[in-house]
Amino acid sequence: MFRNNQGAAGKGWNNQLPPAESTKDLIGETDSDDGRSVTSNTIIVIERNAFFRSCLHRSVADYWEGNIVSCGSLSELTQPHSYDRSTVVVLSIVSMSDEEADSEFAALIDLDPPLRCMVLAEADNLDKALTVLSQGANGYISMSSGFDIFVEALRFVGAGGTYVPVQCLLAARQTPAAAPEATAASGITSRELAVIQAIRQGKPNKVIAYELNMCESTVKVHVRHIMRKLQARNRTDVAIKGADLARAGALGSAQPASLAGRRSGGSSAEH
Repeated sequence: MFRNNQGAAGKGWNNQLPPAESTKDLIGETDSDDGRSVTSNTIIVIERNAFFRSCLHRSVADYWEGNIVSCGSLSELTQPHSYDRSTVVVLSIVSMSDEEADSEFAALIDLDPPLRCMVLAEADNLDKALTVLSQGANGYISMSSGFDIFVEALRFVGAGGTYVPVQCLLAARQTPAAAPEATAASGITSRELAVIQAIRQGKPNKVIAYELNMCESTVKVHVRHIMRKLQARNRTDVAIKGADLARAGALGSAQPASLAGRRSGGSSAEH
């Protein structure tokens, strides 16, 4: 048996946390001076690897005053729309494929109300950090950061800040410059531009998903974002307004960029 910092009996490390389990039994709700129950900000940890997810869950629980929920995917949460704007999602892309990371992030930023999000990556990468921030994330941190810094970054993001570690800037100075994902004046990202190109060619979502190496559900999310940004009523309207982007040169060299980034040796998407 292990014990947590509050002295209550904890679970053995060999017992895996089930998906979307809450830690109210470990850290619970705090009571105010007048006896009323007060719930602090919620942390949602999304990590595919069960062991790593359990480690993150238990480690953060020792430092966080509020409720913590961990799951392998946003789809495992029973009521993702029930969380308020003070909730911070830690989206770990360490164990995700490129396609999984893109799909998870697209679903996350499509929530209403939107939740604050910090992306946890394997290494410092300024281009990747700029990409996720431009797509709606509120923070980026890598496993090279100390755990105390990770916790304080969570607090900063939860308080309304935007966090990027200085190591990303230093690492960028030591490596050849690479262009981050391009964004058109309308706010359309290069991946969304690639979807617009396909829509203008009359391709259905299933074909677009295959050609751009993403899930069909991710394509649908991108189409919704495109329609909102272009103020388009339907796919035909997207194609018409996409022609304006083409004339402006925005569609000329659109190359879809992956959130997770291509790993060395290549990575195949899961369908």
